[in-house]
Amino acid sequence: VDGAERTWDRDLWEEENSVVKKISSSADASEIKKKSGKPAVIAVYAPWCQFSQAMEDQFEEFAKAVGDDVDVYSFRGDEEREFVMANLNTNSFPTVNVIKADGTAVKYESEERTVEAFKKFHGKDTL
Repeated sequence: VDGAERTWDRDLWEEENSVVKKISSSADASEIKKKSGKPAVIAVYAPWCQFSQAMEDQFEEFAKAVGDDVDVYSFRGDEEREFVMANLNTNSFPTVNVIKADGTAVKYESEERTVEAFKKFHGKDTL
């Protein structure tokens, strides 16, 4: 973000052993929203955001827990604010969305960012 001070030492979900898939562009995010079939969960984050940082381990564990049943992604939203606001319900970081088969993004409204809470949310009527 123009004028933002770099206040973090690494990006999130960058480790080689992360099972959370990185979305590198808004075009890639749009493609994921368009595909149907397998459910997807996307965490829109900013690496400098303390709440995004705090959620990293729990979201990683959630991705491991759901395995191949759900595609789990992360998308750095602070670099594409207009896109994430318009397409991924994001006004603040982090924002987690379930992407339904029809491409609709359903926002996770709770501030409880635990493996169990994410499992419960993705398993509801959101899919």
